[in-house]
Amino acid sequence: MNKIALSAILLALLFLAGSNASAQGQMSVGAGFDVMLPVGSFGDSWGTGFGGTAEFDYAVSERFSVTGKTGYLTWSGKNLPSGVTATYSGVPVLAGIKYYVRFMPQGPVRVYGHFELGMMFGSVSGSGHTITITESKTDFTLVPSVGVEIPAGPKGAVDLSARYFDISKKSSIGFRVGYKLMI
Repeated sequence: MNKIALSAILLALLFLAGSNASAQGQMSVGAGFDVMLPVGSFGDSWGTGFGGTAEFDYAVSERFSVTGKTGYLTWSGKNLPSGVTATYSGVPVLAGIKYYVRFMPQGPVRVYGHFELGMMFGSVSGSGHTITITESKTDFTLVPSVGVEIPAGPKGAVDLSARYFDISKKSSIGFRVGYKLMI
């Protein structure tokens, strides 16, 4: 499954590299605040997650961008016995493609779909009473999302998105508020 998804992304990137448009070559950087609501069995053990991410976009054409993202995300354990704490945290390293849809009238607001995949370099730590435990693990991560960019200044935009963050079956519904700056 992982090889199929990676092959599909690489083929899409090669296809997009051949596209020509006025936005081609435009780059932007952005940073945002993330809130992650765990779902499924992950939500049974972990509370709301928080963190920040930084993103780089490179416009291949007017409607497509390739992206890179990293940051830091953390969740706290819930329903734990008195005196026991647990934290799951990590650094996601993601690459993706962003597609800007055209169903809206021409205007400055841009709606997009975004698909990212990569790795989460995470650790689980817990402590209580007399012991402390820490375990590190690297997990495959898949992140489909939808978002909107709203112009804010001559070279900037507010970036709002909702995503499904799947870290090897540790899933969360995430919301991100960020600012994007054209460079």
